[in-house]
Amino acid sequence: RVPTVPLCRSAPTPSVPSAWPRVPTVSPHCPRPQAGVARCQREAEEVAELMRQNVARALEREGHLEQLQSRAQDLRQASEAFTRTTRTVTRRQRRRHRRWHLLALGLGLLLLFILALALALALARPSPATVTSTVPTPRGGTEPPASPAGTP
Repeated sequence: RVPTVPLCRSAPTPSVPSAWPRVPTVSPHCPRPQAGVARCQREAEEVAELMRQNVARALEREGHLEQLQSRAQDLRQASEAFTRTTRTVTRRQRRRHRRWHLLALGLGLLLLFILALALALALARPSPATVTSTVPTPRGGTEPPASPAGTP
């Protein structure tokens, strides 16, 4: 004989050794045995509805995650394009600045060369007030040149 476990708490529990498996059965002392089954069914339906909602939310989150991944990929590509463009613009600016620096350096060196040449020519040419020259004579000596005023 299999011992019974009452569904209602008000029913007395028969004394059965614990080695026997317990099988729930309807007790004659329980007023409405279908109430427990209906309650279990309602709870099962509530759990099933919660699970459906959880699955729907998980699918919705998955869709949002895919959108975020797509946006992240787009941003990554845009940032790479921006980096390439920035490098190109930076190189162009450096070339322009280098050209202007070389041009300024060249003009400065040209101006310095012109000033040095003018200074060298000015120092190489004797001034008219301090001209002293000697005229060779046939005897092998030198004489001072004749003065233009006609004085001996």
